[in-house]
Amino acid sequence: MSKKSIVFMMLFAFVLGSFTVTNAATIKAIKVQGNIPINADDPFWTRYGPTFHKHTVVDLDPQMITNPMWPAPATKWVNVRAATNGKEIAVRLSWTDPTRNDIMVRSQQYKDQAAIMFPVKQSGEEPPFTMGGDGERVNIWQWKATWDKEGAGHAGNNGMQDMEDVYDNMALGSGGYYMYEPGSKTSNMAPINGTPGTKEAWRKNQGVQDIAKRSSHLDFGMGKNEGAWNPGRYTGNMLSDASMRKSAVEDLNAEGFSTLTTQAHQDVDGNGNWNNNRWVVVYKRSLTNGDSNDTQFSGSKTPIAIAIWNGQNKERNGQKAVTQWNELRY
Repeated sequence: MSKKSIVFMMLFAFVLGSFTVTNAATIKAIKVQGNIPINADDPFWTRYGPTFHKHTVVDLDPQMITNPMWPAPATKWVNVRAATNGKEIAVRLSWTDPTRNDIMVRSQQYKDQAAIMFPVKQSGEEPPFTMGGDGERVNIWQWKATWDKEGAGHAGNNGMQDMEDVYDNMALGSGGYYMYEPGSKTSNMAPINGTPGTKEAWRKNQGVQDIAKRSSHLDFGMGKNEGAWNPGRYTGNMLSDASMRKSAVEDLNAEGFSTLTTQAHQDVDGNGNWNNNRWVVVYKRSLTNGDSNDTQFSGSKTPIAIAIWNGQNKERNGQKAVTQWNELRY
């Protein structure tokens, strides 16, 4: 463990007071032949597969380094397995959770999540386990239960949850603004002044300012519309545009708290399954690729840290259960 990590651990222990800081664990990836399935309920990952009895139990600590601190996270430990076939590496997490939280439409709803983190730079001292530091970038793979429910990676925008999924008659009570909104996509806008696809052309041809030109049908899928009526999707925001998601796992970078940033190119596959009061999540990626923002698994071991959020316990952002750096051998 690096001197920097030791300092953080001493600070962690001081802040925790009576809490116990757990020791680092060693996770050994088994070597297999052929494809590694990402389906969390595949026999490969069960008692009938090669990973059975090849697991490590990693204790989780409360996040007590930065505000908002979280002294009482719901998840106390996570079971970790890993496998590699020489081309890809996969990590499986499982933990107890009596409540499935995969709907997040109302403001009072929170989702279950799990993340694993690796240093981008694989040589020298590892960065702080507190999401890296300035110039010490980490690569974070964050699984979201809501993305799994929405079919991220294969259902496009059709599976996205929205307000009308909770409030069936929302369109009827929304007035003319939503009931008769234009149904055209901005990609089909007629040119204006020689420039296709402008908002001015859309207003002219689709009648945003002229109610007489608006669509005459009730739109019960108004929240999932394309174009300027969905600003997040129109500007290419992955949180609004599910078709941009490779899987239920978001590929991210950070260099310290409050710097979490999604990557322009998503490289991680993943899948989660909730059954018998337990979440099982599998992450998978190629060992190496050409993305400088990604961790390259080109050696034989790497630091790995884990975080779990329990939606029923209203955990989000820094309010979570965490680990320090552990070691993943592959």
